[in-house]
Amino acid sequence: MKNISGKNLVLIGFMGTGKTEVGRLLAESLNRRLIDTDQVIVEREGQSVKDIFASSGETYFRQKEQELIQELSVRKGLVIATGGGIVLNTENVNLLRESGYVVWLDADGDTLADRLSGDTERPLLAGGADLAALYREREALYREAAHVRVDTTEKAPLVVVSEIIRVIS
Repeated sequence: MKNISGKNLVLIGFMGTGKTEVGRLLAESLNRRLIDTDQVIVEREGQSVKDIFASSGETYFRQKEQELIQELSVRKGLVIATGGGIVLNTENVNLLRESGYVVWLDADGDTLADRLSGDTERPLLAGGADLAALYREREALYREAAHVRVDTTEKAPLVVVSEIIRVIS
C-alpha cells in the first residue's frame, strides 16, 4: 500500500467528474470521514455556492475555500472532495499535496457536458459559460496538483472507487 496511512485522500477535478459522489462512497469504503469543501462553505455561509458568488463574489468564495483548506491540512485520515476551482490557488495545492494523496478525477468533454446539462446551481455555468474553455484553463493545474489521475468517463461511481482503492493499495 502507498504510504497514505494517516494522510488525507483528496479528490480534485472539474465540475461533473464525480468528486462528491465518489468521495461519499470512498469514505464509506475506507471507513473515513468525508469533508466536501463546497458543502462546508455552504453550511457556514448559510447560502448556496451560486448565491455566495452572486452576493459576495468569486474572490470571497475562494478566500473561504482557502481558509477551509488551511484548517483541513492539519487533520488526518479524511476523504476531502474539493470544489473544481481549488487548484486556482497554489497555496491550496501545496497544502493538499503535503497533507494528503491527491487524486484527479477526470472525464471527457462529452461526459462532462452530459453530466452538467440542466445544472442551474453551478455559478460558473451561468450565462452560458464555455465549458470546454474553462476545462482547458484548468487541465494543466489539475495535472500538476495530482499524484494520480483516474478517468471517470462513462464509469459508475463504485467502479471509480474501486480504481482509487486499487491505485492506493
